[in-house]
Amino acid sequence: MIRLLRAAAFVLIGSAIAAPAGAQPAAPAAPADPVVGNWRGTVTSPGGGTSPIIITIAKRGDAYVGSSNGLNASSESALKRVTVDGGRVRIEAADDSKLGAVALVCELTVDGGAMKGAGTLSVGAQTFDVALALQRRPRAEAIQPHVEQRIEYFVGRWRFEYVGAEYPPLSDGSRSGTATFTRVGASSFVSGAIHGDAGGNAYQENVSIGLDPDTHSLAFVERRDHGVELVSVASWRSPIAIVFQTSPVVAGGKTYQLRRTIAVRSTTSFDVTEEFSVDGGPFRRLGDGHYTKTQ
Repeated sequence: MIRLLRAAAFVLIGSAIAAPAGAQPAAPAAPADPVVGNWRGTVTSPGGGTSPIIITIAKRGDAYVGSSNGLNASSESALKRVTVDGGRVRIEAADDSKLGAVALVCELTVDGGAMKGAGTLSVGAQTFDVALALQRRPRAEAIQPHVEQRIEYFVGRWRFEYVGAEYPPLSDGSRSGTATFTRVGASSFVSGAIHGDAGGNAYQENVSIGLDPDTHSLAFVERRDHGVELVSVASWRSPIAIVFQTSPVVAGGKTYQLRRTIAVRSTTSFDVTEEFSVDGGPFRRLGDGHYTKTQ
């Protein structure tokens, strides 16, 4: 049987401290957010086979991000999506393998220091029902993608696939193509050109990205071929995620705003999740994209 989830190294470091006679041991402090933390446990298939998995969840502003260790990866991989509703958590993870794309989608419920639920594991065209049982555990070291926050990360040619709604002026809908970024001299800026196909129509976009290496602040300027310009500022302090939202765009008497999460999976791939708001209303899902560096 081909092993779908690799074993993950895990170390617990603790010390035993004797309490004075008659004293009650202090109860551990409850986390400020019941979902945030490091969770270790198993993925169980219908046949009873189990594989270890570690899931780390963090909060960046209003958004949840995370990483997993176990999806056939050689190191920690950023989660594609984390959605939290009270004590219910939906997690989507994805990676590549020699057998094809590997994806895990699960619905979990948090109960104190435990989190469990069910989901599906896909490997290529095959899909399996699985059950997850996790316990909150401290880790000696939080394993993260070894990606240095440098402007050179974006330099190169990327192939992308984006699936989402057609929602002018923010999105031309599902599209695919290439994005090529080049360094602007010796500066901390790159200039990019995006070319692709959106529903049978040519798609083009010019992008400028700047990075302050001292504060890890990112500035994005995106110029679409239909005249819309999106400007946003983000923080890249976390090596696994960049979360930001654009300045408001006014079109047709309405005000639009785009919120985007870039999940850095490795030195050669990242995922993009986009949400949008109209006239200050709640943010709703717009689409998802995957970028892979080809050169």
